[in-house]
Amino acid sequence: MKNNKEFKTWSNFKKELDYKSEYEKKVISEMAKLVVQITSRRKSLGLTQAQVAERAGITQAQVARLETSSSVPSIETVMKVAVALDMTIGLFLTSKI
Repeated sequence: MKNNKEFKTWSNFKKELDYKSEYEKKVISEMAKLVVQITSRRKSLGLTQAQVAERAGITQAQVARLETSSSVPSIETVMKVAVALDMTIGLFLTSKI
């Protein structure tokens, strides 16, 4: 896998990542979709990363890393940001197995 610091966006991260398996590809793809929605929500509300960070009780750097894919965020960080943006994250069962 390439150095994560080279990536500027989740879509670039997803495109450039040397996937070890189709499963890993799916996980990264789903996280990227979620982050795009979170970032869009922040921007539509006219909030800065610093404002979201304050609401979520995290640092602005954590919000920036979430949005730019400089690291894979913890689910706790994702949830804190989502709640700060009045979003609900849901899981849906599929019968692909």
